[in-house]
Order: sequence, then structure tokens, then C-alpha cells
Amino acid sequence: MSTEPASDGRHLLVLQAGHESPSLIAVDTGSGTLAGRVELADAWLGLTAHPSGEKIYVGGGARGSVWEVSISRGSLRVAREFPLGGDCHSQCDTLIGDVRLDKDGRLLYALDLFRNRVVVVNTQSGLVLGEFRTGAAPYRARLTPDAEHLVISHWGEASLGLYRLSDRRLVERIPVGEHPTDILIVEGSVDDPRAPEETPGRSYPARLFAACAHSDNLWTFGIGASPSFEFLDARSVAPLPSSALGSLPTALGLSHDNRTLYIANSGNNTILVTGIGEALPEPAGVIPTAWFPTAVTGLPDGALAYASGKGDGDHPGLLALLPSLSEEQLEFLTAAAVANLPAGEPTPSDPSPGVQHVALILSDARGAAWRNMLEDSAYLNGYVPAARGQLEQTALLTGGMESDFFEKLGPATQAGRIHSRSLAVAGRAALPAAGTIWSNARQAGIETDVYGLGGGLPAKAYIERLDSGSDLPALAVVRLAGSDASQDENLGLLASAFKNHPRHAASVLFVVPTAGKKGAAVTGGALQVGGAIGGFASSSAILRTVGWLLGLRPMTQLVMAAKPLGELFAPAP
Repeated sequence: MSTEPASDGRHLLVLQAGHESPSLIAVDTGSGTLAGRVELADAWLGLTAHPSGEKIYVGGGARGSVWEVSISRGSLRVAREFPLGGDCHSQCDTLIGDVRLDKDGRLLYALDLFRNRVVVVNTQSGLVLGEFRTGAAPYRARLTPDAEHLVISHWGEASLGLYRLSDRRLVERIPVGEHPTDILIVEGSVDDPRAPEETPGRSYPARLFAACAHSDNLWTFGIGASPSFEFLDARSVAPLPSSALGSLPTALGLSHDNRTLYIANSGNNTILVTGIGEALPEPAGVIPTAWFPTAVTGLPDGALAYASGKGDGDHPGLLALLPSLSEEQLEFLTAAAVANLPAGEPTPSDPSPGVQHVALILSDARGAAWRNMLEDSAYLNGYVPAARGQLEQTALLTGGMESDFFEKLGPATQAGRIHSRSLAVAGRAALPAAGTIWSNARQAGIETDVYGLGGGLPAKAYIERLDSGSDLPALAVVRLAGSDASQDENLGLLASAFKNHPRHAASVLFVVPTAGKKGAAVTGGALQVGGAIGGFASSSAILRTVGWLLGLRPMTQLVMAAKPLGELFAPAP
């Protein structure tokens, strides 16, 4: 989840906080071997090394604490745990993520994502000295060059906050793109690029870079005295100017010489390499990565390390150590990364007959339990869920992409370290980047009803509407919940009422499992193909097909790249 160079310059620290028990490891970057490892009861995102070189601090996640870990020649040992407490007496949600030290390493600032606060800890005594409020969902903190302020990215807002440490107050809110994640402050004087060539411009002694995951762009600010922040640039990191949302820039890294900025695009499985010798970042190339890169760190002699949160299919997570790349090697990797990007599938011709009602049914029940309940249906044998957990699958089936929010919190939720109710308090941070299929439909003027999720009516209300024979909206999204038995019963009632509805002939219903099972079903009078259908299908293909039937443009890059299931609605050629 996070990487950080150890103070000795030889080891790289890596924090793992996924489905397995969290752990901190130290890797010898010279030999690529594991030097030390220690398990932690809980941890999430925060990782920073003490300037003494003898201690490391790790955010303790939902445990509501900070770990102090001692390090000696790469060997790791838990030294102390600092409980951060608060005024809720363990009755409220907390998630300690990023941690940051002051310039002397005497004070530690721990960000509490769910409670919108920063807790101040004395690292010598371990005592809590106080706390201060932040914007929504504080994600990453960086110390300003004057060492008197913290800049914090607000995961649940489109802003950064500048907080003065002397009185622990917000002194400036800095607007940026939606869903800011990682931020970096890079010292080194650069000229203001906006000044005319014939007129000497002002210079900035440092710059601030912010990755905004839900607007697919990198923001650049010049940092002046006080400090002040001058907006310089906001440029897209998407593969093409016409690309839909979905690149997900979630992590930034800096080369050892401070002249290259690395941007981890989690949605594209790439690292963008940009030169920052001048004021504005200039693209230099792209490095293809394993699935969902989460952290990137520059190493001595031009080497590079990155962490992959989801690994390569065989391994749930990977750490990659890359040597210094020549211009020719980077050019080769860039071509490979471009070749790996999926091309958008062409939209089929209009469905015939015209579809007037589409329903998307999500169920946790076993696929085999409802497979035979839908008569006159097409069973998609090749449907494979693209995510492991129900939270991520539901997000993919409704939002069209893997949100970094659910990717980074979902595994801990499934492992029981974070309660699922806690995710609700994150508010805007949990919203999908491109909206939901129903919000996109409503924006296009399409009548839409939601049942069982997103603040909609109970799922049984859709069954009652079908039973009544009343008119149906163009789109209905229904989430079945409860035990397998109750979901199977409700699906049976729904399928029966759907078949008997007066608008059945111009309707189609998709039933997709969210419990990690393969296979999905499509039924309705608008279908012209039935029986078992082979070939790969994904949640993106389901959404692309729903959007095609409704006349919507693809929501995200993943949806645009998926093949619509047009063969279900026309005779095979």
C-alpha cells in the first residue's frame, strides 16, 4: 500500500494492508532480498521514517493508534503502540492513515480519515498532545518547506488544506480536482512559466504537485513565501484527450535527484514518467506495471520501485525494483504500455426491437441457485467478476470502474479489520468518479428508479410495481439483499412478475451475481437469443450493453473498452 526509503539509504520500507494480516517489510534494494518483516494487528497507508534512522511510524488503521517500529540493518521490531483515543470511547468510527513527523522528529501528526481530524503525538513520551479538525477524509499530509505548516489532501473534497502547526488552524483551502490523493512538495527554484520571455518573471523556491484521481489530472502549484500557493497547471494524465474517466492517478513518487516525477495511474496499470526540471511537468514516457499500482519511489542511481496492490493474478501484491532506464528502454516500455491499453469497442447498430425498459439486478446469492429460475433467458457462461469482494463488484457494476476508495478499504473490510458501516461516513470520498449508471441516465433525461441501494426504495417495491402492471421507468437498478433463501425467493417473484408484465415484450432484465460467482443471466421479450452463451463477459460489458440500450455514452475507460453484448438482441450472422 505504501513505500518509503529507510533513512540508511539502503532499504525500502513497504507497508502491506490487504486481505492478509498487515505487515511492514524492509527490502535491501541492492540485492532485492527481504531484510526484515514484522506483522501488525492493523495498519493503513501511513508510513514514515524518523530522521534518526532508528525508528519508523505506521498508521494503525481502525485500531486507532500509531505503531513505532525499530529498525537496525533492515531488521524490524515493534517497539511501542501509541493509542490515540478521543472523545467517543470506542463507540465511533476511526481510521488512522497517513502519519507525518515535524522537522525534528519530536512531534507526529496522525490523520484520522473517518473522523476528519489530525492527532498530535509526542514521539518521546507517546502522549497525545491534542488534535485539530480537517476537511473531509484527510488522506495525505506533507510538511511545507518552512516546516511550520502541513498540506493535507482532502479525499472527500476537491481541495487541499494548509494548516498552521503553531495554532493548529486551517489558514487556506486550495481548490484542486476531484478526489485528491497523493501530494508531493519538491524544493528547488524554478521560474514562473507564465511570464513573457522578454520580461524576467518571479521564481518559486518549491512546488506542490497533487494527483486528483477522479478528474484524471495532475495539479501543479508554485510555492512562495508565507507560504503562498500560485496555481501553475492542471493537465490530464489520461491516455488520450478523448478518454473517458478511469486513469485514477493515486500515487506520486520522486526520483533521487528530484528531477523526475512519477505518477502511478492505478486505473491504467501504468506509471507516467515526467521531467520536472522546469516549472511544469513534461511527459517523458510510460512504464507498464502489474495490476493497480499503489506506490512509487525513486531509488539511488536512477532506479525505481513500485508497489502493485493487486499483483499479477498469481500473487495478490507485488513489489517491483527497476534499474535505471535509458531513453531507448523507456521508449520501448512506452510503446508496450500504449499497446496494452484496450481500444474502444465500436457500438453496435440500434437494438431491434427497440428496448423501452432495462433492469439491472444485483444479487449476492449463488449463481447456480438462480440460473434455472429465469425462463427464456440467455445464460452468460463466460461472465467473470473482475473483483474479489462484494463492495468492489457492486462499485464496478454501478460505477463502471475500480474506485481507489473501495480498492484500498475493501480488503480490510472483508478481513474484518474495518466495519462496513464505517465506509458510509466517508461521504463524497466513496462516490464513484464518473457517477453511477442511474445518475448518468438521469443527467441524460432518462427516467430511472433505484431499489435497495443508493438511498432508493426497498427491492420489494420493484416487485410490487411489476405485479401491479403499472408503467415502468426506462431504467431500474435493483439490489437484492438478505439470506440466499430470501434472495432466491425474491428473484423468483421478480422473474415471474417481469414475465407477466404488459411491457415484457420491449424489456430486458440483467441478473448479475456480486458474491464472486461466475455466470450472469439476461432475460426479457427484447432478447432474440437464448440458451447458454459462451465467450468472455465482464461487468464492464454488462454496463456497456445497458448504456447502449438506453442511448448513453460509455461512463469510463473500462466500459468504453468492453464489447457490447449486441448479439443477444439480433440474430447471429
